[in-house]
Amino acid sequence: SPYELNTMLASTSAIRDLLNLPEFKDAAAGLNFQGTGRLATPLGAKLIHVPSLAGKKIIGLDKNCALEMVKAGDVATDYDKLIDRQLERASISVIAGFAKIFAGAGKVVSYSGT
Repeated sequence: SPYELNTMLASTSAIRDLLNLPEFKDAAAGLNFQGTGRLATPLGAKLIHVPSLAGKKIIGLDKNCALEMVKAGDVATDYDKLIDRQLERASISVIAGFAKIFAGAGKVVSYSGT
């Protein structure tokens, strides 16, 4: 495959299971985490916790080839000031979505067990 696994999205239970692997309990991995604040990850991919991801699932992506952000129009900024109440408010909005670039650049893995 021409893609490189560099990002992993994992559910809460998947993160828990990954951290219970013997490789993550290694003293060198703990020292690296204490020194840099970065958690050792499988295959060097960046591990991102996604609480809304259901079940025991891990999504592996090549962040350069899997998705593109598609925007419609510019960033819209609305500003409002109520002088009699001394209130100011601003809203910033953008219309955006994501599209797949290459379907093979992302894979979903479901597993069972602990």
